[in-house]
Amino acid sequence: MSEIKVSESCDSEEDLTIGEAIEAEKKHKPDTLFLYFVVFTGIILMLVSSATNVWTSPAIIKLHSNDTSENILGREITTIETSLLLGIPGVVSLIGACFLPKLADFMGRKKSLQSMGLGMFLSIVGLAFSNNIYLIIGFMCMIQIFCAGVWGILPVYLTEICDDHNRAKHGCLMTVFSPVGQLYGLIIGPMFNLRLFTLLIGLPLIPFLLLFLLAPESPTYSLTKGRYDESLKTLKKLRNNKTEIQIEHDFNSLKESTLTPDEQKQFSLIMLINTKECRIGLLLALLPILLQNFCGIQVITPLLGPIFNDSGSNISGDNIAIIVGTVKLITFIITTFIIESTGRKPMLIISAIGAGISATCLGISFYLKEVKSPLIDKFQWAPLVFICIYFVSYSIGLGPIPMAIMSELFTSDVRATAIAVISTLSSLLLAIYTALYPILAEMIGTHWCMWMFGVSCFFGSFLIFKLLPDVRGKSIAEIQIVLKNYRIF
Repeated sequence: MSEIKVSESCDSEEDLTIGEAIEAEKKHKPDTLFLYFVVFTGIILMLVSSATNVWTSPAIIKLHSNDTSENILGREITTIETSLLLGIPGVVSLIGACFLPKLADFMGRKKSLQSMGLGMFLSIVGLAFSNNIYLIIGFMCMIQIFCAGVWGILPVYLTEICDDHNRAKHGCLMTVFSPVGQLYGLIIGPMFNLRLFTLLIGLPLIPFLLLFLLAPESPTYSLTKGRYDESLKTLKKLRNNKTEIQIEHDFNSLKESTLTPDEQKQFSLIMLINTKECRIGLLLALLPILLQNFCGIQVITPLLGPIFNDSGSNISGDNIAIIVGTVKLITFIITTFIIESTGRKPMLIISAIGAGISATCLGISFYLKEVKSPLIDKFQWAPLVFICIYFVSYSIGLGPIPMAIMSELFTSDVRATAIAVISTLSSLLLAIYTALYPILAEMIGTHWCMWMFGVSCFFGSFLIFKLLPDVRGKSIAEIQIVLKNYRIF
């Protein structure tokens, strides 16, 4: 009888120790230096990917020039060629959006990211030495394929190496490198000729390829392959500021939410559609991603220079691009530090409404320029003010948050497949309207395009308000319970 009491006492003491350890974890210790090293090294890919996305802004200005030292084509690029340059790479990037995220389930997250980095580097070098419009389009297609892979795989990797409490922060930190890359491209674009400018965009990939050799494989991926010792070892390196009990608890929680190798083989796309949590997750993840794309950012950013050369502003398009790139970067950084305290949903709604108002005002500016109103000479500063407000609004929500939401709504077994589906659908729609924009703007005017972007923002903010739950601070398992009990109506 006494032995039973002793045993019960020991069990109670052990439970108390574990409970205290878990309670201590809630205090959210500072992230380890090794975790920061891995995160910052990985998101170099995001920097380069974003720099290539704005390559067209200074490049199209150069390709319209009659200066052969600037224009490698030796002639002015046509409207149709501009449309092809903007549209075809987006369509071809569907290959990357469809298949490359699933590559992470076979090769592993780390090796897949290394492959994306090497492919981007070689394609950028090829682009730099192209002097034919079709070669330029071809290498841009290759770059966009690998960029689509990065956008699909990197959020998965970062989600799986982070804790519940810092998942959103590092997800936003990843997207902070998007405006860093854009600003980098917009600054060096006007400073150098097209060939050197292109090579400089790919330069950061060299330290990535070297430093990422030291990064670990995702502990979740190791578990899915039955490599338990490797997964535990990785957790200890990433969270070496925790006690053994806390790490053991994290490992057991991760193990419970991860499918075994045999269960992995049974998974298919059909299961993704047949499971309510996955269906709701797809809907909710797709909503902010589509709003992010259709707010106009994917058209305005790569064409900042050409668009604002025709805006009636007394500041050159290149200078406006640099100014708004700086504003965007500062706002992204601020958002990274406040996201956990403010929540995703309120920030998205405020962001969409602000972007809608500023896009509408931008449309008015372009309309005044179109009708040659005398007011345009008195308000030459207006386009710059409105575009800065637009990018500030975008950067507090629509920019950094959708990618973080997309990663945390799915469990590890379906995450790569779900992101591939979302990326494919959004890339397809984005490619269509990006390709049509130059032709549409020429037919109906830039002002109507801006007003369409504004309407998309207002409608999207309403849908976010009505449909998106706030999952701030919840674990992946808790989020799945929310999705399982979710009711649209």
